[in-house]
Amino acid sequence: MSRIQLSRPSITDEEVQASERALRSRWLVYGPENRAFEEELAAACGKRYAATVSSGTAALHLSLLAMPQPLHAILTPAFTFPATANVAQFVAQPPQVHLADVDESTFCLPTETVRAWLTKRRGPAMVVHQFGYPSPLPTGLDDLLISDAACAVSVKPALAGRLACLSFHPRKLLTTGEGGAILTDDEQLIERIRRLRAHGLTAVPGAEVMELEESGLNYRLPEAAAAMGRVQLRRLPSLTARHRELAAHYLRRLADSPLRFQADHPERIWQTFAVVLPQGIRRQALRAELQAQGIETQIASYGLHRLAAYRSAPRFAGTGASLDLPVTDRLHDRGLALPLHSELAESDVDRVCETLLKALTLPAVTASST
Repeated sequence: MSRIQLSRPSITDEEVQASERALRSRWLVYGPENRAFEEELAAACGKRYAATVSSGTAALHLSLLAMPQPLHAILTPAFTFPATANVAQFVAQPPQVHLADVDESTFCLPTETVRAWLTKRRGPAMVVHQFGYPSPLPTGLDDLLISDAACAVSVKPALAGRLACLSFHPRKLLTTGEGGAILTDDEQLIERIRRLRAHGLTAVPGAEVMELEESGLNYRLPEAAAAMGRVQLRRLPSLTARHRELAAHYLRRLADSPLRFQADHPERIWQTFAVVLPQGIRRQALRAELQAQGIETQIASYGLHRLAAYRSAPRFAGTGASLDLPVTDRLHDRGLALPLHSELAESDVDRVCETLLKALTLPAVTASST
């Protein structure tokens, strides 16, 4: 029985050759491959500027560091990968990460929640475009809006805001192994971000020693990774199309099932295909059964308020009437990511669906089992 992986990077000989070309050049850290990648990435995403960095987390961190200081409070969705709130926790002084519930359909922050936060000018809002779905954004409030578009590379509606952050992790459609980028139309911001990613050092014309205008970090992307990214960027339309085809096949096969799905959108990319299990299903037992049948799965994502580091974090509800996060709780407990990558065949999706639907009826998987 063949194993069906949750995710598998699509790497061709062209990526290998591009990376080898960069390695043989002996220019291993930020150089011509990075500069070309930045120009090509900005053009593909419809933005004026891009800055490559060492990871999606680095992109989020630098975006906050580059914002007007001090940052006393930062809004993030409660349902997201911890990196979003982790960087906010490091930057906010004193740390005040406000966790808001997400929409039942989109798994993203509701527009009214973001608008209410930004209107009060309490601090930046970090909006996550979950699994490639472009979260609806309020207009006219871009100056304090950061888009966590880690799963939404090239999705134009997801790249709005003052800054947009990308991830090139192996599970993303465009991967460089590790890596990320920041997109913006603001020339002054991009100059500061480029300085901060390289320790804060800047060259002074005619001077022997570089100047340190402000303290920074080492968040540069290796040249071999940038060379690989340039190839991946050219292949991105076909990779995106393949993910959409496979997601559509999943939706057809599971249309009559008791599972719930994230909303579709004409411009979304399906970086992850997540389902919400019916109440009463033992997710851990279900995943064990699927694993035994050669099918790899993962939880969809995290309810941050359920993790030790954020159990005592303040939470923000759009109306201020409730501190409950019911949608996030359901997604944390019942969200399940199914295999999705460009090398899957429709027959693989059929096998996943058939095995999943059968497993949902097993006594060991239902809450009534003993």
